Amino acid sequence: MQLVNDDFLGSFEGIADDKAPGFGVEVVRQVFAGMGQDASFEFFPARRAWMMVVRGERDGMLATLRTEGQRFCSFPDEPLMRDRWVLFVRTADIGKLKFSSLDDLIGHTVAVRRPIPGVSEQPTMSPELWNFLREHKNMIPTNDTDSSLRMLAASRVDYAVTSLVYGMSEITKLRLSGKIEPILSRGVAEQNVYVCFTKARVSRALIDAFSIALKQFKQTEKFHAIYRKYFPNGAPSDFPQ
Repeated sequence: MQLVNDDFLGSFEGIADDKAPGFGVEVVRQVFAGMGQDASFEFFPARRAWMMVVRGERDGMLATLRTEGQRFCSFPDEPLMRDRWVLFVRTADIGKLKFSSLDDLIGHTVAVRRPIPGVSEQPTMSPELWNFLREHKNMIPTNDTDSSLRMLAASRVDYAVTSLVYGMSEITKLRLSGKIEPILSRGVAEQNVYVCFTKARVSRALIDAFSIALKQFKQTEKFHAIYRKYFPNGAPSDFPQ
């Protein structure tokens, strides 16, 4: 089984690091091992990773949403994890910039990772927010979350949308701690994250077997040990298993 991953889960997916290859990598590897199935993982930029899946060159994507790649991928019933997307602002703007309603965004620019052409129609946010930003022409598309956060830190945009856990980890990696903070009073989206499998290469029977095995593995101590490894403080309440 050959799976690819983009920057969806950020630094939690340092695939080249044998000791800490990432939460998703470790969980999926263990699940496939229990099924007697070999699995390999590769990292590519989002556009290239998805094109490899679309062209049937790989067996699937390690972590994505059901809103992406539905024409090319099949999804197991059991999610890999659950994640929450929020708006980030500069620390200096906390209290000045709010998100109690969509109207708070009028007149302000918002950095959003652009969709992958031919794969997804919208990024990881509600259709309501996506349409609102397009209608008011204040969406600033970026190639990845790092770009969004860098633009925010440089005062080139007023808000940035990203995963809460990924955003916090990238802020640390980019040495932006104390400069950027999330708005936690209202989220942008909270959705399940799935492994997706290429329809042209993976049978429905194998996907269903994987789903059952994943659900069972998530009840084991081995799974909880992996979880604690990447989320030693139990993970924030905004990032439920």
